[in-house]
Amino acid sequence: MFHQKLKTMSFKQIVIFFLFCFTLQAQEKKQNDTIKIEINSNTKTIYVLGGIASVITKDDLTFAKKYNIQFHDFGCIAPTNFEEYEAKNELVFEYLNKNYGNQWQKEIKPSVLGFEKWKKK
Repeated sequence: MFHQKLKTMSFKQIVIFFLFCFTLQAQEKKQNDTIKIEINSNTKTIYVLGGIASVITKDDLTFAKKYNIQFHDFGCIAPTNFEEYEAKNELVFEYLNKNYGNQWQKEIKPSVLGFEKWKKK
Protein backbone atom coordinates (compact mmCIF):
# COMPACT_ATOMS: atom_id res chain seq x y z
CA MET A 1 0.00 0.00 0.00
CA PHE A 2 2.84 2.38 0.82
CA HIS A 3 4.42 1.71 -2.56
CA GLN A 4 1.17 2.60 -4.33
CA LYS A 5 1.03 5.93 -2.51
CA LEU A 6 4.69 6.54 -3.28
CA LYS A 7 4.08 5.93 -6.98
CA THR A 8 1.23 8.44 -7.03
CA MET A 9 3.28 11.14 -5.31
CA SER A 10 4.87 13.59 -7.65
CA PHE A 11 8.59 14.25 -7.66
CA LYS A 12 7.91 17.70 -6.23
CA GLN A 13 6.00 16.24 -3.27
CA ILE A 14 8.80 13.79 -2.56
CA VAL A 15 11.41 16.55 -2.59
CA ILE A 16 9.29 18.69 -0.26
CA PHE A 17 8.84 15.72 2.08
CA PHE A 18 12.60 15.10 2.28
CA LEU A 19 13.35 18.79 2.81
CA PHE A 20 10.81 18.86 5.63
CA CYS A 21 12.45 15.81 7.27
CA PHE A 22 15.89 17.36 6.90
CA THR A 23 14.68 20.62 8.46
CA LEU A 24 13.26 18.77 11.48
CA GLN A 25 16.54 16.95 12.03
CA ALA A 26 18.51 20.20 11.75
CA GLN A 27 16.23 21.91 14.29
CA GLU A 28 16.58 19.02 16.72
CA LYS A 29 20.38 19.10 16.43
CA LYS A 30 20.38 22.88 16.95
CA GLN A 31 18.24 22.50 20.10
CA ASN A 32 20.60 19.85 21.48
CA ASP A 33 23.62 22.04 20.74
CA THR A 34 21.90 25.00 22.42
CA ILE A 35 21.22 22.90 25.53
CA LYS A 36 24.90 21.87 25.71
CA ILE A 37 26.06 25.47 25.33
CA GLU A 38 23.70 26.63 28.08
CA ILE A 39 24.89 24.00 30.55
CA ASN A 40 28.52 24.96 29.89
CA SER A 41 27.86 28.65 30.44
CA ASN A 42 28.56 30.32 33.79
CA THR A 43 24.89 31.02 34.45
CA LYS A 44 22.65 27.97 34.82
CA THR A 45 18.91 28.52 34.40
CA ILE A 46 16.07 26.46 35.87
CA TYR A 47 12.75 26.93 34.12
CA VAL A 48 9.50 27.08 36.09
CA LEU A 49 5.87 27.34 35.05
CA GLY A 50 4.19 30.31 36.60
CA GLY A 51 0.86 32.01 36.27
CA ILE A 52 -0.39 35.55 36.31
CA ALA A 53 1.71 36.21 39.43
CA SER A 54 5.32 35.06 39.68
CA VAL A 55 5.87 31.72 41.40
CA ILE A 56 9.46 32.55 42.33
CA THR A 57 9.65 33.07 46.09
CA LYS A 58 12.26 34.45 48.49
CA ASP A 59 13.27 30.86 49.23
CA ASP A 60 13.85 30.32 45.50
CA LEU A 61 16.04 33.42 45.35
CA THR A 62 18.04 32.16 48.34
CA PHE A 63 18.39 28.78 46.60
CA ALA A 64 19.50 30.51 43.38
CA LYS A 65 22.16 32.51 45.18
CA LYS A 66 23.42 29.54 47.18
CA TYR A 67 23.76 27.27 44.13
CA ASN A 68 24.72 29.94 41.59
CA ILE A 69 21.74 29.43 39.30
CA GLN A 70 18.84 31.56 38.14
CA PHE A 71 15.15 30.87 37.68
CA HIS A 72 13.14 31.72 34.59
CA ASP A 73 9.39 31.98 35.17
CA PHE A 74 7.34 31.59 31.98
CA GLY A 75 4.45 33.46 33.57
CA CYS A 76 0.99 32.80 32.20
CA ILE A 77 2.27 31.89 28.73
CA ALA A 78 3.54 28.32 28.91
CA PRO A 79 6.04 27.10 26.32
CA THR A 80 4.80 24.68 23.69
CA ASN A 81 7.95 22.58 23.85
CA PHE A 82 7.94 21.34 27.45
CA GLU A 83 10.34 18.50 26.62
CA GLU A 84 13.08 20.94 25.59
CA TYR A 85 12.85 22.86 28.86
CA GLU A 86 12.61 19.66 30.91
CA ALA A 87 15.80 18.48 29.17
CA LYS A 88 17.52 21.79 29.97
CA ASN A 89 16.43 21.50 33.61
CA GLU A 90 17.65 17.89 33.78
CA LEU A 91 21.12 19.01 32.75
CA VAL A 92 21.08 21.64 35.49
CA PHE A 93 19.90 19.00 37.99
CA GLU A 94 22.84 16.78 36.99
CA TYR A 95 25.18 19.77 37.33
CA LEU A 96 23.83 20.47 40.83
CA ASN A 97 24.25 16.81 41.83
CA LYS A 98 27.82 16.75 40.54
CA ASN A 99 28.85 19.99 42.23
CA TYR A 100 26.74 20.05 45.41
CA GLY A 101 25.69 16.47 46.14
CA ASN A 102 22.06 15.66 46.92
CA GLN A 103 21.36 18.38 49.49
CA TRP A 104 19.95 20.80 46.90
CA GLN A 105 17.17 18.28 46.11
CA LYS A 106 15.71 18.84 49.58
CA GLU A 107 15.77 22.61 49.08
CA ILE A 108 14.32 23.01 45.59
CA LYS A 109 10.56 23.17 45.22
CA PRO A 110 9.17 20.00 43.65
CA SER A 111 7.02 21.95 41.18
CA VAL A 112 10.07 22.95 39.09
CA LEU A 113 9.56 21.82 35.50
CA GLY A 114 10.67 18.18 35.14
CA PHE A 115 12.09 17.78 38.66
CA GLU A 116 9.79 15.01 39.89
CA LYS A 117 10.16 13.15 36.59
CA TRP A 118 13.97 13.44 36.78
CA LYS A 119 14.05 12.34 40.41
CA LYS A 120 12.21 9.10 39.55
CA LYS A 121 14.91 8.10 37.03
